[in-house]
Amino acid sequence: MRARLALLHCGAQYELREVVLKNKPAEMLDASEKGTVPVLVLPAHSHNTSPSRVIDESIDIMQWAMTENPKRHLQAAEQWLATETMSLQEINALIERNDCEFKDVLDKYKYSDRHPEHPREYYFAQAMPFLETLENRLSEADYLGGSQFRFADAALLPFIRQFSMVKPEQFNHVPLPKLQQWLAKGLETDLFLRVMKKVPPWHTGAGYQAVIYN
Repeated sequence: MRARLALLHCGAQYELREVVLKNKPAEMLDASEKGTVPVLVLPAHSHNTSPSRVIDESIDIMQWAMTENPKRHLQAAEQWLATETMSLQEINALIERNDCEFKDVLDKYKYSDRHPEHPREYYFAQAMPFLETLENRLSEADYLGGSQFRFADAALLPFIRQFSMVKPEQFNHVPLPKLQQWLAKGLETDLFLRVMKKVPPWHTGAGYQAVIYN
């Protein structure tokens, strides 16, 4: 999701194929042996039919969209990288903590039946230090790093959304008002609503057409 947020915001021209993970197309697995989404396949710059590059980490796709995408809107990309209340180093550290620490706890919290060594409440408690860090950061501004929804917000919001959806009543009752408000506002942005628009799942049968974003 965060990869698509960046691609849309920065004006990338791309073809979207929605993957059902229980039925992964062979073409996707040929492009990326990881078998996870997202996968960005960049075309070759010649008549060669092989891709010139495959990016299969969402944060790397975000970075490509903002800094390497030849079709990007330079002003939009630069605005997303601007900061007011946090340095770029602090933002990168926050994203790294999300990707390396919080995401692991989130997966165990979502699928606690696969991790019976601890009850679900244990994983909720394990997530709280990171959520409290975000709460403290958001006491300085409406969004992470400033007054507008930018790169750091897009990089983290999908994960906080997933966490909040496991047990919404529990998330909504913890004393994290700034974070809860940030999440609600982020989910209402035009960019997020565009990303959430349903598209037909990718299949190899007749009649399938990928969604093209220009």
